[in-house]
Amino acid sequence: MPTVTRDTPLRRAAAPGPGADPAARVRRIIGSAHEHAAGDLESRDGRVLDRALARFDAPVDLRIRGGLGSGRRTLAAALQTRRGWHPAVDDLDVVAAPGRPAGCPPDVEIVCLRTAPCRHEEAWIRRPRAHPLLVVATGVDDEDRPRWAGGLPGVDARHPSDGSLDPVIAFLDRALDGLGAVRAGRLEAELHRLSVHDEVGDLAEVALCALGASGRP
Repeated sequence: MPTVTRDTPLRRAAAPGPGADPAARVRRIIGSAHEHAAGDLESRDGRVLDRALARFDAPVDLRIRGGLGSGRRTLAAALQTRRGWHPAVDDLDVVAAPGRPAGCPPDVEIVCLRTAPCRHEEAWIRRPRAHPLLVVATGVDDEDRPRWAGGLPGVDARHPSDGSLDPVIAFLDRALDGLGAVRAGRLEAELHRLSVHDEVGDLAEVALCALGASGRP
């Protein structure tokens, strides 16, 4: 199960604890299939199962997104200082551009707004997603808060010790605590999709059963 501690950079994969890895049986099944297939499994597109597992085992993907001047890089630097995390920073004007295809979803997402969101930013924020999302207002004066920022956490990341970062860190702690279950759900959905695959469907179905069994008491 992917885990992140207070001292663990987000880009480093942490080793799962004993009995805490829901994909352990799936990993053994697919590894055994490769071992006994003598290379034939790879020639039959068996690597699609490896790729599904690789996404489960990948380092935590935390994305901080915002437009130019939104304070996204300042927030990323503050989180690195406070907790040693290393989030990736994206330009929301590029990621959320109209007509741009959706990329691979991250594990956790924070969107920074310094001004009222434009139409494509609003559409991006409202987009259905399975991963946790937090929208923050950066550089907003709480005493004269604009209407668009109502209900959003106000963040001043210029000083990493600022108390306004505490709700952001609490959000990330909760999101990362539940990351194992989220990734297990994604792996389950991927195995369901591959269970009708012409070449690896049977193996995917066995792996799916093993994944379900790993979640039982």
